[in-house]
Amino acid sequence: MKAVAHLTGVRPELLRMWEKRYSLFKPQRAGNRYREFDDEDVQLLRYIRQQIEQGRSIGELAAEGREALLRRAIPDHSPPAEPTYTDLIDELLGYMQRLDKARLDARLAECVAHNTFATVLTMVCVPLMHRLGELWAAGKLSIASERFATLALKQRLLTMLHTTAPGATAPLVLCACPSGELHELGLLTFAYLMQQDGWQVCYLGPDLPLRELYWSCERLQPTLVALSLTYVTASSESLRALQDLDTVLAPSYPTLIGGQAIGSYRHLFHPQHLWCFDTALAALSHIRRQDTGRTVPESPVSALGKRALPQ
Repeated sequence: MKAVAHLTGVRPELLRMWEKRYSLFKPQRAGNRYREFDDEDVQLLRYIRQQIEQGRSIGELAAEGREALLRRAIPDHSPPAEPTYTDLIDELLGYMQRLDKARLDARLAECVAHNTFATVLTMVCVPLMHRLGELWAAGKLSIASERFATLALKQRLLTMLHTTAPGATAPLVLCACPSGELHELGLLTFAYLMQQDGWQVCYLGPDLPLRELYWSCERLQPTLVALSLTYVTASSESLRALQDLDTVLAPSYPTLIGGQAIGSYRHLFHPQHLWCFDTALAALSHIRRQDTGRTVPESPVSALGKRALPQ
């Protein structure tokens, strides 16, 4: 609502009143109960505001109907082309490489004002994270640029996570990175998208020792524990950590783990209780497909030698 009011110049209280009284637009409700307007709604509201400024009344305009107003507001009423974000990602990457915080923040804010944050996250931020990772692996990204970029994305994700939380009665997912894991952007992405699906998120961040993770579960009794493992370390150390999670935590609390490192241990690690996915987003996709009323059954079902949420 706030973003649309900024884009159209129509006050939020007027938007709410017009939504109740007239049938010109019916915004959808997101999982957090926020209104979601589409591009046509924005174009229509801009046109209505212009017409009112020229002396027409909202009642008179509403009597014409949405389609008639849209034909004048958008002369070419053909479906818009599918947006591409390659140029935008390149632009943001350039700001990150030059440590240009002012332009990076302004451009990200503009993106969020014109799109839902979930769209920006999945279509812009996630591909941007992959690009950063590729440049880092190839030695083409400075340490300063990598830290600058990571912090910029982390701050925006944490802000959205803290300002769009659902009610306290929603099922709880506890999100953390295991001990030694400092890369948290993938987990933050997963946490935000789970929250938009109606889950309450407790985010505990990177490098959380197993004893602290277990203590947190005892205190909070989460419906689901979600972990992220991105960095591949010495196999014996990481395997021991995964085995501890499988034998100590996962038997008591439904636990999934996703991230780029999981694929490296797939042939060595065969858990009995821990659900494993190659990426956090793959885990999210699997959870969405289950449609189990946001509850996680106690007994996992084996799939391709790994444990996964039941079919």
